[in-house]
Amino acid sequence: MKTGILSIIFFIIPIVVYVVSMAGGDLFFGPVMILLCIGLPVLGLFLGIGTKVKSLKITGIIGNSLILLVTGVIPLISMYFWNQA
Repeated sequence: MKTGILSIIFFIIPIVVYVVSMAGGDLFFGPVMILLCIGLPVLGLFLGIGTKVKSLKITGIIGNSLILLVTGVIPLISMYFWNQA
């Protein structure tokens, strides 16, 4: 139960930080932003996989996966294709 709740918390924190950052407010500098927006969802994904409660498991896995997609994978792929000469 506790790992599922932590997974949900690790899903909500990056959403709030990312939304505030996209709205124009610089909350943190680079490494802290990377830790919050990529590190916490990775940890939340593992915690979500390990939880026993099915609803928390599904929410944790899907939510943290979507956060990783938006904050990690899409910027990495766009950076790769944007810099093609």
